[in-house]
Amino acid sequence: MVPQVSADPAGIIDYPRRLEPGHLYFAFGGGVGRFGTNFTVFHLNGVSVWIDIGSGFANHHTPGMEKNLPNRQLLLGLPPTAIFLTHGHEDHIGALPHLRDVIPEGTPIYASPFTTALITQRLKDRGVDPARWQFELIEEDSTIDIGAFRVSTFFMPHSIPQCFSVGLEAETHDGRKRVYFSSDFKMNGAEIRHKVAHLKKFAPVDYLFVDSTGSLQEGETVDEREVQQSLEKLITRTSGRIFITTFASQVERIKNLAATAARLGRPIGFIGRSLKTQWEAAFTAKEVSSPLHLLKPPPYSAQNSIWLVAGCQGDRNSSFTRLTHGIMPRVKLKAGDTLIYSASMIPGNEAKIYEALNLAADAGVKVIGVSGDVRVHASGHGRRGDILKLISYLKPRHVMPVHGDPLHFHAFLQFIENVKVNVAITEGHRIYALREEPVFIESVPDETCLVEPGEIHFGETIYRERNHMAEQGICLVVLHPQRFEVTAVDYVGVMSETKLAELKGRLLAEAQATAAAVAGSQAALREKKFRDRLGRFHEETIGKNPYIKLIATGAER
Repeated sequence: MVPQVSADPAGIIDYPRRLEPGHLYFAFGGGVGRFGTNFTVFHLNGVSVWIDIGSGFANHHTPGMEKNLPNRQLLLGLPPTAIFLTHGHEDHIGALPHLRDVIPEGTPIYASPFTTALITQRLKDRGVDPARWQFELIEEDSTIDIGAFRVSTFFMPHSIPQCFSVGLEAETHDGRKRVYFSSDFKMNGAEIRHKVAHLKKFAPVDYLFVDSTGSLQEGETVDEREVQQSLEKLITRTSGRIFITTFASQVERIKNLAATAARLGRPIGFIGRSLKTQWEAAFTAKEVSSPLHLLKPPPYSAQNSIWLVAGCQGDRNSSFTRLTHGIMPRVKLKAGDTLIYSASMIPGNEAKIYEALNLAADAGVKVIGVSGDVRVHASGHGRRGDILKLISYLKPRHVMPVHGDPLHFHAFLQFIENVKVNVAITEGHRIYALREEPVFIESVPDETCLVEPGEIHFGETIYRERNHMAEQGICLVVLHPQRFEVTAVDYVGVMSETKLAELKGRLLAEAQATAAAVAGSQAALREKKFRDRLGRFHEETIGKNPYIKLIATGAER
């Protein structure tokens, strides 16, 4: 069982009691101001519609954290009447297994067949029974009444099957409002349910919330078919084993690669559980015609074999990382192999991806896809041209970028300035009202859920401490708490053993003198004064300020 977000209502603000009837509100519990953790709530007359409930990425600032989840204040303060999962990427569905106690039993969850197959398997794997909620399949553009809302879905191309955008219509105190929430999208792709005529029919809209991920790039995002043509040419002229790493959710690409291998008579296999999970979900949702067990993998040593490898972002235990680091027991890269990096590097992951690619190159592997001279990847996010095309279809009065950080939002403002439309930049952890323009109502306490093995917590102090220890090392101080006398010191990861042996006596003496100097201070201030004074001595003496851990001994503290 994965750790669960507590449903304890203590300290949770009851927002429905504070929000005026007849007014349409929205709030972001993630996905705005930084990438990941996509979670949006629309609220009217006691009815809350959630759009996506994703997890976010750990980074170098948060060592030891697995992921983060949306703001607990919004999760509990605006409980869902219904949930719409626009697609199956982790940053849109990844929080759900941790919300068993938060989302009421029987809550309807609307999702495509592919997303439903993916998330129900994910829930089972993590010890949560999917039957506690009511999954409703969205198989084509549909309209559903949810309390005060009329909700419409619009299937859109993306980099994962069966992605849809969400439209909302509702009567408010100042007339009927129409809102379009794009989620992730691009305009060129093979999504057979995508109907431009349905988008145009929904126009004009009062508010367009639009994916800003591609706002730094001119033109339109290319169709996946261009990538497939390029990959097929590469495979045709490349002998020996080929390893291709890509996003496991790129089902269209993976399906095309399997077809290419079959046409060329080359055996193909999958390395990585996530690839297999995505394929099985695609088979359940009729996106591929063959179950996984019919794809017979060849021996790893087979010449001219093709291997699809999961984990293209270089996560620590991913198949891609283990393969390139030479710690995958059954398969080793060797000179003469080819590695195709058929993906993009998510910001923050570049260092570990380049480390993996360098290790492959050092082993004599030919690496393709990093220089950009061969098209081996297409994004699932629309560029500026896609965004402008969507605006032309929906004719919004107001546009608000989502799914991005300040860099992307400001780029959005720059390229959209020549379009006759009002643009508003909003922030996460705030509640807004949709009136003639978006109006800030109140801030929401930021209780972003931070997930570690075995627990979920809400404070970032632990990561500041871990970074401090990683950069400066640890000073252990053993003292008698009542007399505040130091009996021993030790240093871990601060200096070499030789240097420590040279300075140990001096360091102990200084710690003892410092303790004696502050022993008469108020108990509440004594430890802080001790740490501050000893820290200054460390900086002057050894040029570092290690994390000081006090260990009480000789009496109960």
